[in-house]
Amino acid sequence: MVVKTWGNVVTTEYVPEEISRRQFFQVLASRGLITKAEALDAVTVGTLPAAIEAIIALIPDEDIQWSIRMSFSAQNFLRSNWCVAMFGTMQGMSSAAIDQIWRDGALLD
Repeated sequence: MVVKTWGNVVTTEYVPEEISRRQFFQVLASRGLITKAEALDAVTVGTLPAAIEAIIALIPDEDIQWSIRMSFSAQNFLRSNWCVAMFGTMQGMSSAAIDQIWRDGALLD
């Protein structure tokens, strides 16, 4: 849960801990971070989008690459997974922007 303060008003914005594989890739496609075809392939075939593969390729350690691929192969994506923070950082996203992906993804059901 994120608490934000504007003046004297405090609001709480819920960030779901988990979204589905489909929700994650659909949000990325809707934001133009991957193509719609890549999103569909990620969900139906299990092929990772080129943007994600490019990020993984930058990591010199093969064991870490494998671990990341395993995380992206999960049926549900946890906001707290270390790969999420790494992916966001490598995409230039703030933690708040990643939280918004989770919120937007949760709305897709």
